[in-house]
Parts: sequence; structure tokens; C-alpha cells
Amino acid sequence: MSKKNSNVNLNNCFKNNEALYKIYQIFKTKIDKYKKKSYVIAVSGGPDSLALVALTRFHQKEENTKTFKYVLINHNIRKNSAQEAKIIKDLLKKQHIKLDILINKKKINKNIQGEARNVRYNLISNYCKKKKIKNLITAHNLEDQVETFFIRLSRGSGLTGLSSMSHITNLDKGIRLYRPLLEIKKKDLEKISKCAFKKY
Repeated sequence: MSKKNSNVNLNNCFKNNEALYKIYQIFKTKIDKYKKKSYVIAVSGGPDSLALVALTRFHQKEENTKTFKYVLINHNIRKNSAQEAKIIKDLLKKQHIKLDILINKKKINKNIQGEARNVRYNLISNYCKKKKIKNLITAHNLEDQVETFFIRLSRGSGLTGLSSMSHITNLDKGIRLYRPLLEIKKKDLEKISKCAFKKY
């Protein structure tokens, strides 16, 4: 796909669909409030993160006031993880989007979700530091917010512990994590992903 065609495809997703453009407006309002010029975007290949890629690219085409760098973590847990990462890289390359892949070299045998999360944020924080970008955006959405609440409820958290995810979280190494999609439903992000990339 030529750069011109990829631009047209992205524009059509938002300009020709009132519901999707409304989601873009919510996203734009959020990141404009952050008042930062450069961000690292965490990509997983799921519909929510690909929708985040589409939203940031459209914002860049509309205003060109911010810089976005895209990164994916290959946790090296599943047998086909390297192949899956390459599929996402190639998918974004067709849209003229450069994706950096970071490979986890630490063996993860127990508490897989927790350890993978620690590895992920450590690798991304180091990447942010290397690129001299202190702002990270993830695609956590409304379903993640609800899931977090019920996980904490099942663990017997008190009222304080039951608070949901914050829109902004301070990570190690002076990195700030932003979650501008917490009020957006996953099904709406799926629509953006399918429109922009045809799949996820």
C-alpha cells in the first residue's frame, strides 16, 4: 500500500464514520491535556493497541504537533512469539509505521502474568530512556478498568484498594504512563482496528 493510499484509508476511517470520529475527539482532548510533544506507544497486536496506533497516526496527520514511537515486547514465552511479532511489524509497515520490537531474554516460569508485566514495563522504560521520551501511552480501555476492579474485589481489597486504574501513573526511571482510552469500550476500538488495518 502506498503512503497516499494508507493516508486515505486512515482518513476514511474517522472522517466518514461519525462514531469513530467521536472516539478520536475524546482521545485528542485527552492527549492535548497532557501537553507533551513526544510519546512511546505500547503495541501488543490486539485490537485495542492497533486502534491506539490508528488514533495516534490520524492525530499526527491532522495536526503534526506530536511525535509517536511504536514498540512491541516479544515476551519470548510462546513458541511462535517471534513470528507473531513479525506479523504485527509487517502489518504496520504496510501503513508506513515503524515498529521496534524488544525481546525479553529473561526466563519466565512462574507467576507468568505478573512477571511478564514487570519485564514489559522494565523493557519499555529502558526504551523510553534510550529514546529520551518520558511519556508512555497504553491502550487500556473500559473493559480493562472493569476487570481490574473485579480482580481487586476478588482479592478482598478494601475501599482504597478497589479504586480503578489511574489515567496517569508514574513508573520507574521518571517515565509517566498515560491511559487516554479508559472510558472507551473495547468493541469500539475493535471497529477502529478493523477499519484501519482490516484485521488484528
